[in-house]
Amino acid sequence: MIKRRNLLQGIGLNAILWPLSLRAADIYRLSENFSPGNRFRIQTTTELTGSMLFTSNLQPKKQIQIKGKSQIDFDETILTLDSSLKVNKSLREYRKVELSRTLDGQNQETTLRPETRRLVLLRQGSKKIPFSLNALLTWNELDLIRTEVFPCALAGLFPARSVGLNESWNAGLEAVQELTDLELLESSQVACKLDSVNLVNNRKTARISFLGKASGINEDGPNQQILDGYIFFDCETRHLSFLYLKGTSILKNKEGKDVGRIEGRYTLSREMLPAILLDNKILAQYEPDPNNTRLLFESRDTAFTFHYPREWKVTSQSDSQATLDHSKESGLLITKEKPSRYTSNAMYRDEAFAFIRQQQMRLESQGEIQSANGIPGLEFFSWDVQIESRRMYLLYFVYRIGQNVFTLASRCSQENKAALRSDIMGIATSIKPTGKSG
Repeated sequence: MIKRRNLLQGIGLNAILWPLSLRAADIYRLSENFSPGNRFRIQTTTELTGSMLFTSNLQPKKQIQIKGKSQIDFDETILTLDSSLKVNKSLREYRKVELSRTLDGQNQETTLRPETRRLVLLRQGSKKIPFSLNALLTWNELDLIRTEVFPCALAGLFPARSVGLNESWNAGLEAVQELTDLELLESSQVACKLDSVNLVNNRKTARISFLGKASGINEDGPNQQILDGYIFFDCETRHLSFLYLKGTSILKNKEGKDVGRIEGRYTLSREMLPAILLDNKILAQYEPDPNNTRLLFESRDTAFTFHYPREWKVTSQSDSQATLDHSKESGLLITKEKPSRYTSNAMYRDEAFAFIRQQQMRLESQGEIQSANGIPGLEFFSWDVQIESRRMYLLYFVYRIGQNVFTLASRCSQENKAALRSDIMGIATSIKPTGKSG
């Protein structure tokens, strides 16, 4: 349906009058073409309400109520196009980012920190990969951006041929997936129609309506979405200038039964701004690399921060611990220890060895404690073990930063040993205490 995290109040168009209709017999070519340097001002608002069934092995089933709204305002500059002339990189500069949700009576608010409000958005297929040039994004900031509609991906709402008034066509799958935020689009029956072409303030403007259903899977599981909306296309500047969407998401369980229903409204207004000239020197500033695409972990409840690659996911956190998973076989536990617990790093190694024996792992090789080059206070050791029929790699760190002591315990398959060792080393060296008790 609409983007669940960015839902809106519908805004009226009472400033727009339709004084003069154009001839019904005319044929129109409605499409957008982008060039590097094109710029737009984009404003979105969203609003949603609904409920869904919450299930847990630890608690009884419960129907929880959901409400949300957002207002977002930013400028977007097109940086590059791919071989199909689709936008695959843009620069966003945010003026306003306000998103609030209420889940089962608990309020949640999300925004972008001032240092991350200027960011680059990469587009790979249906995926959005944002990164900031000034500071690392948090997971919440990443999630906010990647679930917002990317207007340049809505070209499938336009007809592939010239059409006359009241002609219909099927919406493109990419546009439907962009509007619904479905990670996997299984079916789509969304039809578009050219309703009218009128003069608005002496500018030719087309109104295209769309209506239908789409089914697929997103982070909430299987669901069916009902889409009902329209867009305005400025025939003079040849760009989508406004979108309104009323959407309904019907959540399903594994058996296909309804377990929730969320209704929302989304609007997007888009104004074309004067284009700018871009050269290779300017474009070179906006390239991703392993450093600027890492994520920042910070929490007011946790006594330390760190950076981590996006392939990893923080799965739990407390005042003194954080757990990350990379896959079923690869994980990492970070613990802020009491300084008196390990007076020497050998004590941590002996404790880890006792755990291996307790779990009846077969030790194949055992490394000595080593210092990490160039990182004072950071030492590590690693072992190759066999767990049942799988050969695994265990990597441990002790990091002493002033009066603070951190331990890291990780495991991964032998196949991913080299790459994940580099990831974990990077995470370890980025740890910083916050001064909170833990």
